[in-house]
Amino acid sequence: MRVLVFGSKTFKILTKMNFKSKYTILLGGLMAMGCDPSLVDLPPTSPTEQSYFSNVNEFRTQLIGVYAAIYDDYHFAANGYNGWVAGTWLLPGDDLTETQGARTAFELFDGSLNPSHAHLRWIFASAYKTIARANVTIDKVNTVDYSTFEGKDEITAMKGEALFLRGYSYFKLFNIFGSVPLVVKRLQTEAETNTPKSDPVEVITQVIDDCREAINYLPESWDPTYAGRITKNGARGLLAKALVFRANYTGNNADYQEALTVFSSITATLVPNFIDNFNAKTENNAESLYEVQAATPSGGNNNLQLGNDGAWRGVENLSVYRGFMMEFGGRGDFNDASSTKFLITRKLLDKFGDDPRIKVFLNDSDGFNGRIFQKYHKPDGTNELSGFHGGSVNNERVLRYADVKLLAAEAALKTGNINAAVQHVNDVRSRARTWAAAAGVGDGTAPADYNAAGANEATVMQWIMDERYIELAGEGHRWWDLKRWHKAGSINLTGWTGGDEHFSSYLSSPIVFDVNKHLVFPLPQAEIDRNSGIFENNPGY
Repeated sequence: MRVLVFGSKTFKILTKMNFKSKYTILLGGLMAMGCDPSLVDLPPTSPTEQSYFSNVNEFRTQLIGVYAAIYDDYHFAANGYNGWVAGTWLLPGDDLTETQGARTAFELFDGSLNPSHAHLRWIFASAYKTIARANVTIDKVNTVDYSTFEGKDEITAMKGEALFLRGYSYFKLFNIFGSVPLVVKRLQTEAETNTPKSDPVEVITQVIDDCREAINYLPESWDPTYAGRITKNGARGLLAKALVFRANYTGNNADYQEALTVFSSITATLVPNFIDNFNAKTENNAESLYEVQAATPSGGNNNLQLGNDGAWRGVENLSVYRGFMMEFGGRGDFNDASSTKFLITRKLLDKFGDDPRIKVFLNDSDGFNGRIFQKYHKPDGTNELSGFHGGSVNNERVLRYADVKLLAAEAALKTGNINAAVQHVNDVRSRARTWAAAAGVGDGTAPADYNAAGANEATVMQWIMDERYIELAGEGHRWWDLKRWHKAGSINLTGWTGGDEHFSSYLSSPIVFDVNKHLVFPLPQAEIDRNSGIFENNPGY
């Protein structure tokens, strides 16, 4: 049984297929079944690819595998014990830092950041697993005549879901590795897997193309039974984000303008209560554009050592590991599974620690001088845990409206509309101010609105960068923001160190940031050895 959770509902269907290859899925295998001639012409006793995809449920079964691969990012046991990989993009920025140096490759950019790093192999393979599965969905929607099927409109929408999830995978690959192979069709021979790297701009362009196309097929909303499935708003949000990112790298103002047009079509809103974006009881709300749906799976499989997407057992543990960003429980529970903790940097704390969106997630009695940044756990009662040795069943918010609204502020600024840019920022600050006063964590005056009168582009750009620093702290956006702003010339990361004016590492840090090397991570050596289309790694590796 393969299980995927959409919102509060559990969606179960029998899995008839097994997914094992990074690039290929549903390739036929031959088995010797003896030499009895009478058996030669007998039909197979179980479904084949040719007989499958005969109804909407069978299309759903395959699509679930696409969604399921995303869980690789968030479970505790990825790549072995204590192998949680989301720290790969949480730690390199200047909003979070680690206490015990378990991930110095990503926080300190040290010698362990090399092509043999196990987490990089895992991330690379997992992303292409998602892409391969998405390509199968797209292929089947394109080639199977489902015009007479009950649920045919849903099957059409599945193409949009697969396009979004493929685009999201390439968005991650672009930000982590830069130049990677583009695989945009279903591969069915080994020779086809030897795909050369594409230029980074081509990779982010694929994200844009996938999202543009996805919008045509996706619904504005799903029945509540399927809460959490991708909608037009999700694709619009990722499209607007990718357009701004591409503009940062190319300087093409047309991308900023298109991002504003796409943003204006999004029907999401800022929710009044800021905490609702991280509360297990308010998942998939009006601000949400894309969330990883976390839950306890059926059958009691709630052990952190179970992979979320095992190669042969299917989806096993849908909970999200958050122990690195929670204080010790003292019970041997899941938040005690690792002694290293992710802290707010001294830089962020000193500059913006009085902002209610920062201080509400801190606890002076956490054992680390109030610095464990507990965005999905504080205030108390926000999280929902799945039991002893379990995990968080609170959804991971990957893309929300406030993120895209601040990108719209940036796009407005770059196209000459300072007033609109400042208004977007002030909308986010006003929500924070009003919420904080109602929740008793603010006095109703801070964060105050900015005054656009007389402000120049450099000043407003700093306001936007600061607002993203505060609003999105600890959500995995900061490192990718710093990289693109460096490319756009808004900041200069050259020679940044681990000191509090730069990356603000908790560790004794020898960082001297090399912009010619460290803006991207190395491709896994295993892929270079396997893929005859790749002749060299990223510069410096």
